Amino acid sequence: MASSLPRLPYGTWPSPISAASVAAASPRYEGAAFVAAPDGEEIWWGQSVPAENGRTTVRRRLADGTVEELLPAPWNARSRVHEYGGGPWAATDDGALCFVEKTDQRI
Repeated sequence: MASSLPRLPYGTWPSPISAASVAAASPRYEGAAFVAAPDGEEIWWGQSVPAENGRTTVRRRLADGTVEELLPAPWNARSRVHEYGGGPWAATDDGALCFVEKTDQRI
């Protein structure tokens, strides 16, 4: 019984799913930091939200494992400054969030 499917070398077959479409749906994680809190250290990180045009939010994981969003929409932590190793957000010693808003680059 002969197959009507063409024989193609490994990895060259056509796919309805592109690498770009897979990557577009994946969040990007950046700038994780430990932040002192009354219940112990928390970890904070920046995370893109693909469903919101790639907006970058800041999230934290509490000591009990709960994850909270600290920067809700429409805020977008993105900086156009790429010098001196700085990032678009930082936590202060007392646990406040400071961030650069993408639209106007204000802190």
